Amino acid sequence: MYRCYYFNSAVRPEDCDSFVDSYKYKEFETGQVKLDLDGNEGEEEIRKSKILWIHPKHLMVRTIWSYVLEANVINFKLLLDGKHDSAQLTKYDDIDHHYGWHTDHIIGNTDSNTPIRKLSAILQLSKPEDYKGCELQLFNGDKEPEKLPIMDQGSLIIFRSEEWHRVTKLIKGERYSLVFWATGPHLI
Repeated sequence: MYRCYYFNSAVRPEDCDSFVDSYKYKEFETGQVKLDLDGNEGEEEIRKSKILWIHPKHLMVRTIWSYVLEANVINFKLLLDGKHDSAQLTKYDDIDHHYGWHTDHIIGNTDSNTPIRKLSAILQLSKPEDYKGCELQLFNGDKEPEKLPIMDQGSLIIFRSEEWHRVTKLIKGERYSLVFWATGPHLI
């Protein structure tokens, strides 16, 4: 089993552009960090970005879901509940926008009846020449985080939601990604 699973060219560049164009002028909200189940939120030191929720039945979200299912069968082999929430369109468009080290797994969720996030998926919607910085990185225990092949527009990475990851600070330009989580029952 690999830590993450990649799909190069999961979505055509023109479809990525069309998707971003249809949402980029909508009202985005400030991205927050839920530190626990009580809804306590973190500070801007952890996260500075803008987000917009995309309905789970949107074609782009359903497309990601199909890739998540494929990656799960081939690589992760986790029990998923077949449900997924809205996806998060994330926009990094101000200098120093970032998302520090975090997991997508909600800490403190001990209710065995409540599904947990098991797999995280990130679709790269922007062209690599449209921005500088703002790199997705996975923690690997070394001084230098692992370089990930998720730069190309339309590429998709899927990893377990308890993996520590971050997005480095934006230096210039604008980056869009679509983030998705697959849930399932607690691991035993």
